[in-house]
Amino acid sequence: MERNRRFSLSGQAVMGGAAVLIGIFLLLDNLDVLDARLYLRFWPLILVAIGAVRIANSGHRGGRFVGLVLILVGGVLLIRELGFTYIGFQELWPLILVVLGLSMLMGGSIRGKIQGDAGASLNSRLFVNAFAVLGGVQQSNNSQDFRGGESSAIMGGCEIDLRQASIAGEEAVISTFAMWGGIKIKVPTAWNVIVQGVPFLGGFDDKSAKPSDPAAKRLVVRGTAIMGGVEVTN
Repeated sequence: MERNRRFSLSGQAVMGGAAVLIGIFLLLDNLDVLDARLYLRFWPLILVAIGAVRIANSGHRGGRFVGLVLILVGGVLLIRELGFTYIGFQELWPLILVVLGLSMLMGGSIRGKIQGDAGASLNSRLFVNAFAVLGGVQQSNNSQDFRGGESSAIMGGCEIDLRQASIAGEEAVISTFAMWGGIKIKVPTAWNVIVQGVPFLGGFDDKSAKPSDPAAKRLVVRGTAIMGGVEVTN
């Protein structure tokens, strides 16, 4: 649980710091102090930083793979922005096959590890682990001691159904990452959802009903959405 909290804070720090720097450069450009274009061309470093944070703080292989993809994409875009070489989709499209193949290999590895973990079924585990690249993933969880987990979607979608689950403690935390993709989380009406995500040309949408009980169990949804979205509903 603490691992998820560290990732969320670091992700917010990266996005918040990037927003502050971009705002400062644009302000100084408007005041004719400097040319913001000379500095804003380094924007792919944001992806590299988020990827490094993801690798450092992720609790599963899928999350670390997402970090590697972000570092790779950010590095290629940075090289292009600096003008060292011209790289277009015609040159980069084989990366789609590489990402797809690696995601399938890692998905098989993760499933094997889960199936061999003390005979616990996927839908009764304490933590969810949903990871989608160029495709869709659907998971349901009915654990009566649900504690949270991670979900990542890159050019794909994840749907997590928690309507039959229960939180034994006070709260559970789910770390999310959506890039050109979407994550949908379905929760019981008795849960109080708290969204603390950071959108970058994306969004976090909480459509869940708000319980009247002040002692309702809390589900905290954290993470980052880059040109993608995270939705919580009942």
